Amino acid sequence: MKVIILFLIQTTFLFAQANLDSLLKSISFKSDTARARILNDYAWSNRSKNPHTALKSSEEALRIGKAINNKSLQARSLNLMGVIYRNLGNYDKSINTYTNALRLAEEVKDSVQIAFSYNNIGGIYRLQGNNSLALEYILKALSLFEKLKHKEGMSFCTINIGLIYRRQGNYIKALEYLNYTLRLREEINDRPGKALALNLIAEVHFDLGEFNAALKYYLEVEKEYQAVDDKKGLAAAWGGIAGVYYEQKNYQKALEYRKKSLELSTKISYLEGQIQNHINLGLIYAQLNNFQQADIEFAEALKIANSMKEIYVQIDTYKNFAKYNEIKNNFKEALFYFKKYSTLKDSIMKQENVALIAEMEAIYKSEKAEKEKAVLMKDLEIKEKQSNYLMIILLLIVVMAVVIYSRYLSKKVANKKLEELNAVKDTFFRLIAHDLKTPFNAIFGYTDLLKEDFKNLSEDEKQKYINDIGNAAKKSYQLLENLLMWSQSESGRMEFNPQQLNLKLLVLESKELLMPTAQSKNIEITVECDDNISVTADLQMLTTVFRNLISNAIKFTYPDGEITIQAYDEPKQVKVFVKDNGMGMNEQTVSKLFKLNEVSTYNGTNGERGTGLGLILCNEFIRLHKGKIWVESQPGKGSTFIFTIPKQKNSF
Repeated sequence: MKVIILFLIQTTFLFAQANLDSLLKSISFKSDTARARILNDYAWSNRSKNPHTALKSSEEALRIGKAINNKSLQARSLNLMGVIYRNLGNYDKSINTYTNALRLAEEVKDSVQIAFSYNNIGGIYRLQGNNSLALEYILKALSLFEKLKHKEGMSFCTINIGLIYRRQGNYIKALEYLNYTLRLREEINDRPGKALALNLIAEVHFDLGEFNAALKYYLEVEKEYQAVDDKKGLAAAWGGIAGVYYEQKNYQKALEYRKKSLELSTKISYLEGQIQNHINLGLIYAQLNNFQQADIEFAEALKIANSMKEIYVQIDTYKNFAKYNEIKNNFKEALFYFKKYSTLKDSIMKQENVALIAEMEAIYKSEKAEKEKAVLMKDLEIKEKQSNYLMIILLLIVVMAVVIYSRYLSKKVANKKLEELNAVKDTFFRLIAHDLKTPFNAIFGYTDLLKEDFKNLSEDEKQKYINDIGNAAKKSYQLLENLLMWSQSESGRMEFNPQQLNLKLLVLESKELLMPTAQSKNIEITVECDDNISVTADLQMLTTVFRNLISNAIKFTYPDGEITIQAYDEPKQVKVFVKDNGMGMNEQTVSKLFKLNEVSTYNGTNGERGTGLGLILCNEFIRLHKGKIWVESQPGKGSTFIFTIPKQKNSF
């Protein structure tokens, strides 16, 4: 296989070289400037499919530019060469080439090439994980391109910004910039650029777990790249399609597309593509229990990754190595690579902070040098002032360094808390999913019975099954309704609209809604509330509180039991009691209520299941009203849930 790939690479290179030689002959009669521009255009169109030939073309254009002392042409040639070096994974050579392009462009005030140089330099910093410095350069470029109304240049900047947001996990902002890029590319009829934007949009949908949407985009991208003969793009599209099939556990299709992508990536010396394909081939072979081949693929990926200086490539490589060793139950190796992954990931933030401190230090040294020169021409008084200024600057640098380090530590602590919160939410949603399965199993079971044995069932049996289906559907709906409201509350999308409400009417409406459930257990619900008690509250939130508390009381009250709802109009607040004579709770259970990180499943007196989401909602909504909620309970003596709502409107 390797011999075949090598043969294809050599054949492609020779064919491309022949095309370049033919081009050089065909333009030999043209002026130097025209020849250089044609060679640069040829390099740009071949940068992905024939990078080595494209490099020769841009080098020849650079030679001509130097011969005629045209610095704008030289700057464009250098920017193109930098792009090709970047595609080949040589980032050091790439950024040096871009820097030379920027210097030449600034000498002749070529705004277009200055802007391209800024964006290209920012792109390398992005690949190396230095997002703050990357954004600084990219925004400089974007500002210039906008002044020039250069839509192609703008689209290169916006795609870089979109990629930065994607790496930060801000997928909404990433899609915003990538879709803006897509519009710009369509406006200038840039088909290869449009294909790249679509491919990156597909990758964001993949990151979000929206695999069907991602596959739809990838298949569209595949056609676009085939139409424009963009081999690098086509390799990326095939890799994306393979990724979707892997997530869908269609390992044979994933294997087919990964092999195609690897072959093409190798053919065009696309190192990042080779690494990703070797890694993912390793994971596919692991799923197929071919660990011998998987080891070969991962070893090849690591060898190539170590030769590159793209920090995100190395991060992804170590992360997938840990994942692979976990599949093999080789936990020692998994831990080793996970530590390398974590260390490298942490270094990104450190690198950015060091860069900021270095920048301030450079400013300080520059100002110090200027003041030392001035000391030679001024008297002792000026020298003393300069000394004071230097001390102030030094103090500011120290203060800024402390602030940056403090922010770094704060962010690290915040990330740890976020990881803990995500773990709690994972547990919470597992319980929710489990509780949703029970009513749906009942619905499916009774529906199958009705479908398969409808004629043989008595009317009473049919009615019972229909009632059971209805009850199961209501339970599912109530759980989903609570989950939706909790989600809106957590994300800050839920509006808070307090208004004057008659409390008794609100209680009676909630009671009426839940009476069928109470009657099924022969539970009596009593309301003790004056007709004229009013409260300033959000109607939807307070209704949710009453329904959840009454529903909770029914769930944990034995058949033939009693539930009492009492309300008292106090001078500064309204106090509400929801009492039951049910099973009650011990102190340990009471202490876990209203807390997301203590959520667990509880069974009612008739085996009803509950996650406590309703009580979490109650706590959140009462808190928004500046009130309090608590519970008093003992095992075997029932429970009393109590909450208060302040009377004054300005309490909110």
